[in-house]
Amino acid sequence: MLLDALKQDGIGLHFNTTVQQVAYTNGVFTLTLSNGEELDGEALLLATGRKPNTGALNTAVTDVELDAQGFVKIDDQFQTTCPGVYAIGDVAKQPAFTHVSWEDYRRLKTILCGEHRTRHDRVLGYAVYTEPQVGRVGMTLEQAQKQGIAAREVTLPMAHIARSIEWGHDLGFYRMVIDTQTNLILGATLVGYETAEIVHVFLSLMEAKATWQVLEQSVHIHPTYGEALPSLARLLVGEDMPTCPNM
Repeated sequence: MLLDALKQDGIGLHFNTTVQQVAYTNGVFTLTLSNGEELDGEALLLATGRKPNTGALNTAVTDVELDAQGFVKIDDQFQTTCPGVYAIGDVAKQPAFTHVSWEDYRRLKTILCGEHRTRHDRVLGYAVYTEPQVGRVGMTLEQAQKQGIAAREVTLPMAHIARSIEWGHDLGFYRMVIDTQTNLILGATLVGYETAEIVHVFLSLMEAKATWQVLEQSVHIHPTYGEALPSLARLLVGEDMPTCPNM
């Protein structure tokens, strides 16, 4: 879906290839690819990733251990290998999002106050601010099945949502994964207009351990993008749904 959107914006993508050579002549970068193609451009951006700047901590003189990549080792309650010293956020190899670091702080504060919490007992989501946006939370169908969960997914195209048709934002979809044994919502993938906002509905439902029936029975306001979320859940209503005997 994002590939189609980027192509519509005139962006070219080259998969399964590497850059063999880079030349810079008269203000123009020329990239030679492993498939023989050459690309010219006025600027070149290298995305080489990030690494923790833990070298300045001088952990060698402490009992705080780092892993092979330089991240601080922590247990499930954020404690390092040195008793009484804790690490949260990116430096502790947590998901590299501001909201995760903030939640790490809240979680650690709770732990230090004597409550039994861990860094895993929470629902985490993220967003990608492309156009259309991507909102993600929980597991995909493939991830759930790899864990041996009897899972099922339903998908509603944005082109079936009145608001998206009205505003011309019909590129995308809403997708939900559920556990067929417990009816719990396991995850959601939303691609479309402002899905970074809409995904919070699933974050809250999953944190509350709500079933998909809670969403299906909800009455969302018309006409909105969120109106389509109960419609998505209603795709799960099948032969088990009670019907009127006279119909």
